Amino acid sequence: MLNINFWNIAFTIINIVVLYLFLKHFLMKPLMSILEERKQMVEKELDEAAAANRDAGLLKKKYEVSLEKADEEAGRIVAQAKERAGEEYEKILSKADADASKKLEDAKKMIDLEREKALNDLRASVTGLAMTATAKLLSEQAGPESDKKRYQAFLASAGEKHD
Repeated sequence: MLNINFWNIAFTIINIVVLYLFLKHFLMKPLMSILEERKQMVEKELDEAAAANRDAGLLKKKYEVSLEKADEEAGRIVAQAKERAGEEYEKILSKADADASKKLEDAKKMIDLEREKALNDLRASVTGLAMTATAKLLSEQAGPESDKKRYQAFLASAGEKHD
């Protein structure tokens, strides 16, 4: 049987109203203000674009007259600029290639030095460990009983590591 509880319905309606007011105040108002700001910004940019378009039309007419007079000189200037740009491009490319090669060589040298340092440190550590192990072995009594203890200790530690 379906039970309708008046208090549950009332609290549900109150919760929905509170949620609506909360969302309206904290979500919709800021969202609407952002949308309004964007709308105003777009309208302003459209007005500015229209003004710029009108100005561009006037400038176009003005410069078409000048362009007809300066066409021959522009061709000469463009040819010179292309030649200079090609030379500059080659200079920059050569310099960049040389810099990259130098940095690569420097990095290789640094890697080799670091590798040699690491190997020397490793050799020193291994030598120190070998000396310590040798001293420990020599300090202990040698014999079948100590050998048996070391063997049992080794088997116990190896068994723990592999279990």
